[in-house]
Amino acid sequence: MGIETFYPHIAVITNLMPTHLDYHGSFEDYAAAKWNIQKNMTAADYLVLNFNQDWAKEMAGQTEAQVVPFSTAEKVDGAYLEGDTLYFRGEAVMKADEIGVPGSHNIENALAAIAVAKLSGIASPIIRETLSAFGGVKHRLQYAGTINGVAFYNDSKSTNILATQKALSGFDNSKVVLIAGGLDRGNEFDELVPDMKGLKKMVILGQSAARMKRAADQAGVPYLDATDVRDAARKAFAQAAPGDVVLLSPANASWDMYSNFEVRGEEFLATVEELKG
Repeated sequence: MGIETFYPHIAVITNLMPTHLDYHGSFEDYAAAKWNIQKNMTAADYLVLNFNQDWAKEMAGQTEAQVVPFSTAEKVDGAYLEGDTLYFRGEAVMKADEIGVPGSHNIENALAAIAVAKLSGIASPIIRETLSAFGGVKHRLQYAGTINGVAFYNDSKSTNILATQKALSGFDNSKVVLIAGGLDRGNEFDELVPDMKGLKKMVILGQSAARMKRAADQAGVPYLDATDVRDAARKAFAQAAPGDVVLLSPANASWDMYSNFEVRGEEFLATVEELKG
């Protein structure tokens, strides 16, 4: 799959989850496709792997490249979180709360970035300055502004349960109004229920609304219906108080209402601008 001559000096596999199976056919085929990134690497190259995941530890011995792990769960010979500080091979690089984007997954992403930067000879003060200033990629837990003390985040790229779980991990649920729902792929949202508990409110939309409402009922979260993202953002803002967060993190693909997640996210961003007046 496009790796006949592809040859990275440093490659990163951030995680491996059972997603995109409608394209790859099986988790095994998906894993094999991702693992192909290291196929042409040599002992002079570096493969950065997430040792929070058992599969990465198992696969670490099956590459010619030098494996450089990162982890938030244990001290490794690479980048790791210890207490409230991010380290690379014993050197403190920055505090976790200095990272410019919220969420436990972004601590993992920062560790991966630190590993790549240090392997490339970048000094820690520059790494710290860069990661502190980075505000996220568009539609991926993107900060969209604050209105009357209410912060808006656009996480339209969260097209599955895992992504929304990661997004919610960055906030105090009691202050979050979550906008969720979208394309109905036939799955329930039981796995999301523990992460939904304590949410201030939900605004639910899309084909999967009935399934999402069942999850909200299980989590004990009150909810409102919305016709589209514009309607959802306005209703969410009306439910929020100063200090709260309105979070678009649908846990669903967008194709029931929008051509892609970017269009869905752009409608959210445009609505925030409208609300700013």
